[in-house]
Amino acid sequence: MLNLSSLFTVYCSDRAVSHIYFSLCQQWNYPDSQVRMVVPNCAPSCRIPNLVEAVPRYLKWLCYRSPDWPRDLTEKRFLRDLKDFDAIYLWPNTSIETFRKVKQQSKPIFLERINCYTKQAKFILDDASSRLGIAPQHKITADMIQQEEEEISLADFIFCPSPEVKKSFMGAGVPEHKLLLTSYGWSPKRFPHFLSNKPLSDTITVIFVGDVSVRKGAHLLLQAWEKAGIKGRLLLCGRMEPAIAETCSSLLARSDVIHRDYTSDIAFAYREADFFAFPSLEEGSPLVTYEAMANGLPVLTSPMGAGGVARDGKDGIIVSPYDEEALVTGLQQLAGCAELRLRMSDSARERAQEFTWEKVARRRAELVLARLKPA
Repeated sequence: MLNLSSLFTVYCSDRAVSHIYFSLCQQWNYPDSQVRMVVPNCAPSCRIPNLVEAVPRYLKWLCYRSPDWPRDLTEKRFLRDLKDFDAIYLWPNTSIETFRKVKQQSKPIFLERINCYTKQAKFILDDASSRLGIAPQHKITADMIQQEEEEISLADFIFCPSPEVKKSFMGAGVPEHKLLLTSYGWSPKRFPHFLSNKPLSDTITVIFVGDVSVRKGAHLLLQAWEKAGIKGRLLLCGRMEPAIAETCSSLLARSDVIHRDYTSDIAFAYREADFFAFPSLEEGSPLVTYEAMANGLPVLTSPMGAGGVARDGKDGIIVSPYDEEALVTGLQQLAGCAELRLRMSDSARERAQEFTWEKVARRRAELVLARLKPA
């Protein structure tokens, strides 16, 4: 039996990044390997036997008066019984001091990397801002890049959730043997009607889900939508970044562009759509792509947005986000051919069944066991 201890230093709500963490680790309970989860606090729905809340519930209000206390207390709890575990699984927002202490005890470190190599991400986003003629919108600092360099040097293995993430680390000179190509996944429980057919409609609806931001390529989609001349509507579901609101104001004012800042029922939003468009510039392996495919939506996306799950010509169309002609053509092809959408819909839905969290977690466990198996 291989016992791992995992550390997640942010409140575990089973949403956003904590949804990825919780979905992977709650499944990871097999006869050959198990994961213990250490978090500051969690939502009541996340309280399961293999999860440890480091901050007593009655002190939660006091602890969160300081942004550093939850992480400090969680890391102390995590380190307290490190000797009882065979390997360590660290997530972003772990202090570099904890990395060093784990390394001193010679425990193998598996490191989760949600997005691309940070220096590469900064380059991509700086370039995108320059093309738009605006100041960079990201918050990547030199200290963040420097810390990642040390984390990489201390980690034994790095989980890369998509080929693009792995490529970014290889481009930074990280040895390939440290890089474990894996994926993220999706939860069928979130989408009770994902196997049913979409209601017929005379109007084409294209959906984008996520922050309506430069990083996600929202401006590129809006520009392509205007040029595609499709009789339908573009539905943007997500928080609007001020830079997009300012630079794309005329495009957002179009009557065929609808923005929903908040969507309580994303399953219903997917069922409204005919296909999913997501020309993202910098990603890890976006959950929205898995979920769109699970709901039978063909995807028009970038290599980053495809996340290693969508296949060009089968589940959708993958194009360079800056190739406007290809993006316009992709919109027109999917909007104009019901037969193409139907074929890709069936393929996307079938492909998504291989990426439920249950299956993804099992593959993760097999990767870890394979790396730690004695020679």
